[in-house]
Amino acid sequence: MRALILRLSAASLALIELIALLSIGTLARADNAGFALAPKGAVFAVDARGVADLLEGDRGALVRPVLEAFAGPDALATFDLLAKRANAPGERLANEVFGGRVAFLLPAAAESSAWLLGFESDDQRCQHLLLMLSAKLTAPGRYDSASEHLALRRVGGWLLIAPSSAEGRALIDASALRVPAEDASESLIGEPLMQDLLASDASVRIFMRHRAPLGGATTIALRGKKRGLHAEIGGSYDAPPLGLSPGRHELDAHLVRAFEDRAVLVVSNPANGIPGRGDAFWVALLPELVPPPAMRANLSGERVFLVGMSNDCDMPALACAWRIEDVEQAEVDQDHFMRGVSCAIGRSVEQGKVLPPSGAPPRGPTVAQSTNDRHPVARDVEPAHTHESDAAMTTRSCAELGPFADRYLGTPFKLGQWQLCWKTVATPCGGWQVYSSDPNWLASVAERLTVSSCSDDVRIGAGGIGFCDGPRAATLLRRWQPLAVPGGRDRVSSGLAAVSQMLERMGRMRFRYELSGPRQIRAIIDIEPLGRLSETPGKKLAAPVGDAPLGSSSQPSPKGAPR
Repeated sequence: MRALILRLSAASLALIELIALLSIGTLARADNAGFALAPKGAVFAVDARGVADLLEGDRGALVRPVLEAFAGPDALATFDLLAKRANAPGERLANEVFGGRVAFLLPAAAESSAWLLGFESDDQRCQHLLLMLSAKLTAPGRYDSASEHLALRRVGGWLLIAPSSAEGRALIDASALRVPAEDASESLIGEPLMQDLLASDASVRIFMRHRAPLGGATTIALRGKKRGLHAEIGGSYDAPPLGLSPGRHELDAHLVRAFEDRAVLVVSNPANGIPGRGDAFWVALLPELVPPPAMRANLSGERVFLVGMSNDCDMPALACAWRIEDVEQAEVDQDHFMRGVSCAIGRSVEQGKVLPPSGAPPRGPTVAQSTNDRHPVARDVEPAHTHESDAAMTTRSCAELGPFADRYLGTPFKLGQWQLCWKTVATPCGGWQVYSSDPNWLASVAERLTVSSCSDDVRIGAGGIGFCDGPRAATLLRRWQPLAVPGGRDRVSSGLAAVSQMLERMGRMRFRYELSGPRQIRAIIDIEPLGRLSETPGKKLAAPVGDAPLGSSSQPSPKGAPR
């Protein structure tokens, strides 16, 4: 009873805002001792309860790479040390060491190198950990591991471990003061961005605070599944994440699954044809990218973005498909639209070739023209349609996309062989306007759209759905090596190698997300470590049950789809 009163009192002092007032009852019921160890300004914290459940059976050896991918290698560095000391397989030791509760945190200071790892321990477990670390008693409840440069302290049922520096010892002492009371005014459990996570009963809960310009924080709740993990993600940010725009549409999960045998990444989301904030840079360079209202009126509200691997080049092959209603009108609109875009890209590339050494733009008479009423653009006086744009219309391709990418993104991105190409695809229930950076990828995407667009499966109401094939993504990064020096061992190359390894270990991922506002996101990710999407091509994208946490909405297939 006393502990309950202490928790309620601490929460009421810290959470004055409305969201906190709504959370007091939840805080009283929840067991958040792991997060109580972390200071209120902590940038990273993990509270893991019952991790041993995630390590049972065949899944056990596969879960650790995913935990490392989410939490980072530092979170598991001491675990690796314990495994080495015990001279035992990692998964066997994990069931013993992680049999109880484990917490990990990074403090707020950007320049800090301190971290804290906490084990909720009974006498036997604590003694075993101390022996494996060769820790010696230095004062009542305090220990040092001289060989590993670690300081340890036992307090309130926890064994706290940190670097033996003055900063690490101070972090241990400050955390020890917060353990008995779970003080919301001083610990991370009083952080408003934490409240949904505190109510979760997931086995592993993770909090990450972000620096500017994104700002805000991301929370992750991980649960074990038969073959992998289920992650529930929430985010609240100071700036819109990833250039995404709020919106909801009935999306075709069957179509997304149809690309699991060939794509690296597929994302289906609602779109109305109006460029968003994430497109501002390109629209500033090419106002012709804004489609006219008549062209947008033929869109059905669904867009699919696809990443593949080129057969001829190391760079990624991109494609974007817009579902449309009237195929004949869409083909006319697309060719007219792409004539303007191709001409603008070619003109931009030519201007780049004649720039003076100073980088100043060439001088000459200009006139304001526009491809629509809202976006005028200053351009050199020249015929509206060049011979090059006429040739582009014949082949439905524009070879200048690669040089354009080199000019504005830089040659280190290695996109100089991109070729803009497009096609209108007819289906029994409408069609698609498809754009790609690779002719072979365009053909592959068009072929699959033709046969997989009119399923009578129920639709998923969401802000976006998709998948990522981790092993394919890893292969692509290793081939492409953007920004890396060929054969070099610089930081970029090392970073790409680490990301590739992480993606490969995470295996196949299916996801869906909602944006309740421009700065709030909620997502669900199902992860099968070390798996490949193509291993189970018939598996459906799982929808959440009931209202948790994104809610659910389903509609029949579009009018005109075969039954």
